[in-house]
Amino acid sequence: MNKTELVNAVAEATELSKKDAASAVDAVFNTIQNTLAKGD
Repeated sequence: MNKTELVNAVAEATELSKKDAASAVDAVFNTIQNTLAKGD
């Protein structure tokens, strides 16, 4: 599954627009990336 497919799946599951779903996916990935960078 690529990012576009994930955004589409989130949009369908949550009834969010694709734009809002993309923002949510980006926020999750950014949070994970920042947490891993801190070593948590």
